[in-house]
Amino acid sequence: MSDDDELTKLKEEVGALKKRIDPEPRPRSNYAPYDYTQGMSMPRSARQAMIDAVPDRLMSDLRADALKPNPMAISGGITKPAATEPPKTIGKNGWIDQRPLEPPPGISIIDQMCEAADRRERRGG
Repeated sequence: MSDDDELTKLKEEVGALKKRIDPEPRPRSNYAPYDYTQGMSMPRSARQAMIDAVPDRLMSDLRADALKPNPMAISGGITKPAATEPPKTIGKNGWIDQRPLEPPPGISIIDQMCEAADRRERRGG
């Protein structure tokens, strides 16, 4: 085998390996998912019944509310959590000081409920 043949063979092998590492990009897909709602409609009487179900005044109020800025977004929750526990103090080493182990808040109420249920079951009712 001559040097030229060997060089050509090696170049082809390197080219094939480069294609395996970095293949040519695939063409973009033209797949369109099937729309099951395409062509759906409802009778005019059904649309009119839905329109009649909501008074015009309520609809205009809903539109006005939708245009107002909403600082709480969709959550509708309280913006600031209630401060129930004292602020945590940071020790000399930069870590929060240790707290003694204790049951979670509210567990005493659950214990009382369980004891009351036990008493009722022992009485038979």
